[in-house]
Amino acid sequence: MNIVTNDQTFHSFNGLNFYVFPQPCYTQRDLPLIPYDSVMLMDINYQPMQGLVSQDNRYATYVPASPLSHWVQSFWQLNVPNGQHFYRSIPDNCVDVIINLNRWDDIFIVTPYTLPIVFELAGPESYFGIRFRVLGHQSIVAAPISEWQPENKDSKSADVLPVNLLNRIYDCLELNLTFKQRCDYLTQALLSQVQQINPDPRLAKFVRYCCHHQGSNVDLTDKQCAQFGISARQLRRLSQLYLGVSPREFARVMRFQKVLRLMSNSSNTAPWLEHYYDQPHFIHEFKRLAGVNPSDFLKMSVLYNKD
Repeated sequence: MNIVTNDQTFHSFNGLNFYVFPQPCYTQRDLPLIPYDSVMLMDINYQPMQGLVSQDNRYATYVPASPLSHWVQSFWQLNVPNGQHFYRSIPDNCVDVIINLNRWDDIFIVTPYTLPIVFELAGPESYFGIRFRVLGHQSIVAAPISEWQPENKDSKSADVLPVNLLNRIYDCLELNLTFKQRCDYLTQALLSQVQQINPDPRLAKFVRYCCHHQGSNVDLTDKQCAQFGISARQLRRLSQLYLGVSPREFARVMRFQKVLRLMSNSSNTAPWLEHYYDQPHFIHEFKRLAGVNPSDFLKMSVLYNKD
């Protein structure tokens, strides 16, 4: 949910510092408490997306209400029909917790990646996902991404999740719930586990800078990084530690996602003009991150039959 006012009130609660936003910002009755150290990241206009699933009732998304929406971008569910299928996932800088609704032992985390991933799926299966905002996963898992134990290059064990949250997920799987009911159930489960996050302010400045300068390549020299209060070498270390990718790749994906949304939401025939040097550069970059050229990606279904 968007914040529509800058009229903020500072509070302290149980030793933690919070901002409370006035009632007109929200439709819910109770005012949410927003961790003070998270405020720097709340106002970034970054809405990443995945590709189109053209089959009816195969893919659904749901945006949670505030305050969870400050950490979680969306819930989603992918229903794979009978047979062998592929699902093409593109980089978005987000952390996803993915739950196989038919197999309790199949819960894993996909961390940020820099190339398209094609998952081979045997249907019928249904996958439910929790997609966190940039650094929003820290509200649930305090350990840096680089310290999570990998199962493979891009997915990691769900064992890093709090035990209480895993138990609530297992409880949810026992219930016969609709997609919306499952989202509501897990909203409460997540809110019971949310902790104050303390993103490194230097890294937070970098993330906001990338968001506000998507129209050009981000300069990562020591001179530019000094504006974040950090050296280029330190930024590379922090970015790998907490974002899971290098700062250059993080900025590249953010720019790609910005143009992808412009392509999807507007009649602008050349949205790349303000973001890339020229069209060949844009097409090359898009194909690198999506695996196909822009026109094909907009027409294709990212869930497709193996045959």
